[in-house]
Amino acid sequence: MVKVSVLLPAYNTSNYIEEAIHSLLQQTYQDFEIIAIDDGSTDGTLDKIRAFGDSRIRVVTHPVNRGLVNTLNEGLTLSRGEYIARMDGDDICMPQRLERQVAFMDANPHIGAAGSQAVLLGLDQVTDKPLHHEEIRCWQLFHCTLIHPTVILRRSVLEANGIQYLFYPHAEDYEIWNRLADVTGLANLPEVLLYYRQHPGQVSNQYQGLQAQTAELIRRKQLRRLGLEPSYEEYQIHLDFCHYRIKVHDYTAYSKAFAWAQKIIQANAERHQYDPETLSMVLSRCFKMSEAFS
Repeated sequence: MVKVSVLLPAYNTSNYIEEAIHSLLQQTYQDFEIIAIDDGSTDGTLDKIRAFGDSRIRVVTHPVNRGLVNTLNEGLTLSRGEYIARMDGDDICMPQRLERQVAFMDANPHIGAAGSQAVLLGLDQVTDKPLHHEEIRCWQLFHCTLIHPTVILRRSVLEANGIQYLFYPHAEDYEIWNRLADVTGLANLPEVLLYYRQHPGQVSNQYQGLQAQTAELIRRKQLRRLGLEPSYEEYQIHLDFCHYRIKVHDYTAYSKAFAWAQKIIQANAERHQYDPETLSMVLSRCFKMSEAFS
C-alpha cells in the first residue's frame, strides 16, 4: 500500500497539466500514487497525461464531463493511500510538499485535514491562512480557510465518518471543511507548499455568481448553528466582515457592524459553538483588516 494517494482531477487543463504532474513526480517524498482523472476534456489534456507513461500514475477517463464533485468522490473511492493529497491540474507543488505534509500528519494523529500557504500566481501574493483548528473554525463563518489543492486528508477519518464531497457547486471544499471540523482537527502549515494559478478559465473566475450563492448557503448554515437567521441587511454586514470592507470611519456603518459582532458573540455564549476568545479575536481582526484596506 502506498502512503499517499494524490487525487488529481483534470478538465481542459492542457496548457498546465504537464507542469502540474512534473511537480508531483519530482517530490522529495516518493511513496505515492497519482490518481489522474480526466473528466471529459476536449483539449488534449488526456493525451498529455498518458504521455508520461509513469507507473505511479493511475489514469481514469470519463467520456463526458461528470463534474468536479462526482470526480472527487470517485477519486476518494479509488484512493489506496493512508493519506489523500489534493491537487489541481493547473497548479504546481513545491518539491517538499508531500514530505512536509506527511511528516506533519504522522506527528499529529488528531489532525484529519491539513492545508498550507500558497503563492497566488498572477497576483504575486502569498496567502495568510489561519494555522490552528479553532481559528480555522471561526474564520469558516466568513470564508473558506483551507486552499483545496494544498490539502492532505486522513483517509481513515473520511471512511469512519462517511464523509464525501456534497453538491455545493464551486464551493464543495468550503462546505466539507465544516463537516470535517466536527469530527477531527484541521490545520494549515505556515509554509508555502503550492503555486496556485490564477487565470480566466479558473472555476472561481468562470462561475463567480454561482460560487457566491453557494457560499451564502454555507455561511447561513453556520450562522444557523448559532441560532442566527440574519436579515438581508445583517447578511450584507456579514459580507463586509468576509471581505474586510467594514466602513470603520463611518459612525453609522461602524455601529451596525459592531452590533452584528456583538450578536454573534452573544449567540455563541448561548450555543457554545466556538472558543469565545478565538471568536472575539477573529471579529476584531475583521475590523482591523477593514481599517487597513480603507
